[in-house]
Amino acid sequence: MSDFVVDKKNIAQTKLIESDEPALKSGQALLAVEKFAFTANNVTYGVAGDMIGYWKFFPTIAGWGKIPVWGIATVVKSNEAGLVLGDRFYGYFPMSHTLIVSPEKISSRGFTDSAKHRADLPVVYNQYSRVAPANGFDPAFDNHKMVYVPLFTTSFILDDFFADNQDFSATTLVIGSASSKTAFGMAFMLKRAGRVRTIGLTSQANLSFVEGLGLYDQVKTYDELESIDASQATAYIDMSGNSEVLVRVHNHFADNLVASCAVGITHWKSREEKKLAELPGAKPQMFFAPTQIVKRIKDWGPAEYQSKLNKATDAFFAEVDSWVTIEEKSFSEVSSVFEKVLNGAPANRAYVVVL
Repeated sequence: MSDFVVDKKNIAQTKLIESDEPALKSGQALLAVEKFAFTANNVTYGVAGDMIGYWKFFPTIAGWGKIPVWGIATVVKSNEAGLVLGDRFYGYFPMSHTLIVSPEKISSRGFTDSAKHRADLPVVYNQYSRVAPANGFDPAFDNHKMVYVPLFTTSFILDDFFADNQDFSATTLVIGSASSKTAFGMAFMLKRAGRVRTIGLTSQANLSFVEGLGLYDQVKTYDELESIDASQATAYIDMSGNSEVLVRVHNHFADNLVASCAVGITHWKSREEKKLAELPGAKPQMFFAPTQIVKRIKDWGPAEYQSKLNKATDAFFAEVDSWVTIEEKSFSEVSSVFEKVLNGAPANRAYVVVL
């Protein structure tokens, strides 16, 4: 069995390590990972590994980390754990062949991993959903679930966060890295809502792709940033963590920048700590999706929250294949997939690794 690990101090350094099949303790189950998606979202997990605690989910050898991914796995051993052999679950996994879990709160919908090292981590990452039609899983959309649900859930709850805050009084919302899946998922939600005008910021290389989506009211390249009307109350959603662009946005919109919301850190090479507090306009804030998810589950109840999310996700799935193609890769290709996504994969491609 193999584990794909990265150097915590330089995630571009990777390696495969071999391990023996672990022995199970009472109350534990062994899941064999079938497949997982790898997207720019997972790069953010690696870059923010220490800051947010992503390295704590799946501990490994000192100095190295397992980047979490969203995938599907099958129960292959169960030691009085209450899980049935052959059952399949969707959730948070390491880039590995197996994962040991300590299931609790087992139901027809899934279970929660109660492993001690995960106890203080956000509960939404510790929940595993049973892969079954009654639970909203269509086998034809397994790959879509892995690729898009984590990203579109962020899009959905980010849109909700802005709506919950009356868009911070902004009339225009500028979205950086507009070609990213989380970004155009957000644009999809905003177009449906029609609350604010949207401008997508993208590279020259991705300009045609972003314009072809038809989701943004206007599309600008980064070189054209300063041509955007700065006289209107504007909010910025930073999907990449590119410090240079962030500084330019703040200096351009100045006091009319009413919100600056960081979601991703895909431009990891350019991420340098700067005196962001001294920038004009709203102070940059990091958006942490689980916080808003917990709030909405409390406000609406779990069933209504899931119903709203499912309805929006189904609408997104009905459109997304016209924009992006999902490619399957073998685990032997995981290093090349990682490198490709780390350095900027084509916007019209997504990757699923099959073990």
